[in-house]
Amino acid sequence: MRLLHLAVLAASLGGCASPAHSVDRKQAAARNQTQDGPAGHVVVTTASRDTAALSYRFFLGVQYELHQHMPPESHLVDLWYRLSYSGMRETERDAHVPPERTITVHGKSVRATVPMRRGAYFSLPAIQDAYDEDAELVVGGTSRPWLGVWWTLRVPDSRRMAYADVRRARAQIAAVQGKISGHSHLYLKTVKRQPYDGIKACFHDDSGAILVDGKAVADATEGRCRVLFSDPGRIADDSSIAFSGPLDVVSFIDRSYYRPLAKGM
Repeated sequence: MRLLHLAVLAASLGGCASPAHSVDRKQAAARNQTQDGPAGHVVVTTASRDTAALSYRFFLGVQYELHQHMPPESHLVDLWYRLSYSGMRETERDAHVPPERTITVHGKSVRATVPMRRGAYFSLPAIQDAYDEDAELVVGGTSRPWLGVWWTLRVPDSRRMAYADVRRARAQIAAVQGKISGHSHLYLKTVKRQPYDGIKACFHDDSGAILVDGKAVADATEGRCRVLFSDPGRIADDSSIAFSGPLDVVSFIDRSYYRPLAKGM
């Protein structure tokens, strides 16, 4: 069976798969304990060293399963992994431009660089030989890395959309969460329980703003990012939401990790 036997792998995520590839199972379990990390997103941590080696097969399987759970209609969200390091502040991560070859796939016959974008977002490429060889996902850096699942909003070129589309985007994430089994690997179960009850728009300079019906709104700020909490009934579906300024990315976040401003909308 080709490509990558991913249907079989997805089934194995019910608890048999491990996020780490290691001869010593006890060390692997300790090194790769899943827990809540920056901004409340699921992470796998590894021992602090110049490089950390994770299982390419496992993380590709997680990515595949989450994509398989996406509803059939046009997608309003994109799924990413996101890298951070121990001690890195949220503002630093949002502005982080990873050096080339920060994450690479290493197998017996495979050496591949994983492309990354500003903010340390990335998606794993599907490489058949790497899967067959149970390749390692090698993460460079001098601090302990954190690897998490993040969702971003697809924003039209006009940078303007109906707020109803933001709600529909969140509903698409909820549809994925609803299909994750309670018997899934802890990594997936942590994705399942995330609230994603706000959006964060990050910009390339300090001029950026979230506009709701033309009015600048921010419930919290993080560096050059503006946060809008999702409160039921607060914003009408027919309201317009626009992202003014040089936009980088809009992500769904856990609002509990952000300190509200003294005055909000």
